[in-house]
Amino acid sequence: MRLRSHPDFDTEPLPRSASLRGFALTPLTPAEVDEDFAAVTCAAHVLTNIFGSWPDGLTLTENLYDLAWHDREFAAARSFSWIVRDKDGVYIGCAYLFPEMGQRGAANGFIWIIDLEDRLALLDQLQAELTDWFDASLPHPVKVTWHRPSV
Repeated sequence: MRLRSHPDFDTEPLPRSASLRGFALTPLTPAEVDEDFAAVTCAAHVLTNIFGSWPDGLTLTENLYDLAWHDREFAAARSFSWIVRDKDGVYIGCAYLFPEMGQRGAANGFIWIIDLEDRLALLDQLQAELTDWFDASLPHPVKVTWHRPSV
């Protein structure tokens, strides 16, 4: 069954990869399951602030299913997810854009960074860079409501 794209992105989906000023966005796909699982479990104590109890109890297999879902959604232009890497290519977090279903011009953006000493400053920088990138890349204005860990 083919998934229907979100109408805001059916003719111009976002790129799988991008270079921002301080970060690189790379695809979040099943091929990265080991790297993603290590980052997610390492950052579990900060992730529960934005995703409820997830990833408590997450297994590698469940993570693989999650990544396959993200990959399929991206391919269908329904939602978008990326690994956030620093300029050295190190996996430091994730970014997601979930357009509001049944609504045009609105989306929820989620970002998280692993537990680095300067994590909150990096979150501020990442949010600002993503906001600029979305403003320049999206086919028409989309208001993004940001969600991120508060601690």
